[in-house]
Amino acid sequence: MRADYKAYEDVAVHCSGYESTSDKSSFTDNTSDESRISCLNCKHFDEDEYCVLNLYDKVAESRGINPRNSVQ
Repeated sequence: MRADYKAYEDVAVHCSGYESTSDKSSFTDNTSDESRISCLNCKHFDEDEYCVLNLYDKVAESRGINPRNSVQ
């Protein structure tokens, strides 16, 4: 995982391009709340954990979101 769950949620909430995927299990584990807004369930987030619209870094930077808060 490139960022922690909280960073993915924070970015998605502020992202103008967020669109929930119809496949709610995409890129999430069984412990996550799949109904939450998150990059992990955005249709523009690919299997390599990159935003195909190239918005993730822009949103994270503009909102002061540290994507690596708890990533090991």
